[in-house]
Amino acid sequence: MKIPEQLKSLPAPLMRALLDDKYDKGDSEFSVTQLLGPPQRTYLATKHKEEKNIIGGFYALLGTVLHKVLEEYAIEEEGEIVEQRLHILVHGRKVSGQLDLMDMMNSTIFDYKFIGGYHEEMKEDHYRQLQMNGYLAEENKKKFDNVAIVYFMRDWSIMRAQSDPKYPALPIYIHLKPYIREIGEREFNQRVLEHAAAADGKPRSCTREEKWQSDPTYALMKVGGKRARKLCATREEAEELKKPNEIIEKRETQRTFCEMFCGFRNVCPQYARETLRQMKDQD
Repeated sequence: MKIPEQLKSLPAPLMRALLDDKYDKGDSEFSVTQLLGPPQRTYLATKHKEEKNIIGGFYALLGTVLHKVLEEYAIEEEGEIVEQRLHILVHGRKVSGQLDLMDMMNSTIFDYKFIGGYHEEMKEDHYRQLQMNGYLAEENKKKFDNVAIVYFMRDWSIMRAQSDPKYPALPIYIHLKPYIREIGEREFNQRVLEHAAAADGKPRSCTREEKWQSDPTYALMKVGGKRARKLCATREEAEELKKPNEIIEKRETQRTFCEMFCGFRNVCPQYARETLRQMKDQD
């Protein structure tokens, strides 16, 4: 891949770490992490090698360092089982998942995530992953009452923590939820079918959620101006609020995952179609 000029002076070991991908799904056809992603990525991986992404590599590196450090402090004699990979069969396909921490004493499965911003509730995709982890453990004769996620904030602000009572006092916080077998089982059944179809050459299109796609907005701008006075959700709203000396500028939807993190973007037919459609709309 092409290395940005500002990164070429980085130490060689750091650059190799950013571009390396040590993710291993073990002896299985699918992993839980893979199943949580778009099936179209599974399909494209059968035909192309994924291009490494510096931004994704940086976040992956943070996660790897965190997991390795915390693994050293687990005490197995106290019922703390870390980084154990478990396997199950779903629709005849072998699936695996590596659980960050199984706390046998407190009957809780924990997952660690670096995250940007503060989330008052657990993110939906993380909730689904935890329920799948719970089901994976139960099918391996390890029954837990709760699943929990530990968020590590990349951008935590000590100044905001001191002034905003609703903001986390520490850059680490936990969301705890009950384990619900039906949810984990449903997620496995649906996702394995979708990814199996993709692996066999029949992927469905990526959803807006999977693309992290925003809605288009309509900016009210002064003629010749560079900044918007107001952003509107619809053209109708913009027309109503438009002043005589203003124009309406449509700002296209952003597909953040596709454009910033997906290493298959350049070989993805859906991305190419949608990009071409956007270009035509702008003409």
